[in-house]
Amino acid sequence: MKNLKRYFISGLIFIIPVSLSIWILFKITIFLEGIVGGFLKKYIPGIYTPGIGLISLILLILIVGILAHNFVGRRILYFTEKFLTLIPFFNKIYIFIKGIVQNIFEERKKVFKEAVEVEFIPGFYTVGFVTDERESPDGKKLLSIFVPTVPNISTGFYVIVPEEKVKRLDMSIEDALKYVISMGIFKVKNGGNKN
Repeated sequence: MKNLKRYFISGLIFIIPVSLSIWILFKITIFLEGIVGGFLKKYIPGIYTPGIGLISLILLILIVGILAHNFVGRRILYFTEKFLTLIPFFNKIYIFIKGIVQNIFEERKKVFKEAVEVEFIPGFYTVGFVTDERESPDGKKLLSIFVPTVPNISTGFYVIVPEEKVKRLDMSIEDALKYVISMGIFKVKNGGNKN
């Protein structure tokens, strides 16, 4: 019963932010479809195409990304974020979703030293991420490895494995994370991809 409760809570922790993110992106897409689509239908009908809301959302995300990489843009985003965190209830959702996204795509890359393949269950191998190295009392090199669960890679297992039982992967941390999140669908080209 304890495990069932733990699994249920883990499922909620994953499903709620993902569902909210999808719902918010869907609502923004519909909003942009109405604004941009309405403008184009009225003033430039030849350019309008169904799905302009999705195209507008992708462009908006790119513009925000560009702004995040320059001083003026960072200040604008800082004050926008400050404003969003003042809105009751929404601020909790925003901070929660932002934390998960940062945890997955930014913080993990700083904590992980390299991607490896490790035998997790006898006969079964998985991708793991080296977080630390140390020596055992008998002088063997041990690797501390985080093995993420899929699809929620913010949780996982911590294992300590002798170095000789670990295969180092020729891929960057970012590519290895994409590979794990996509459950092996993301294809990584070998060679010259590390860090």
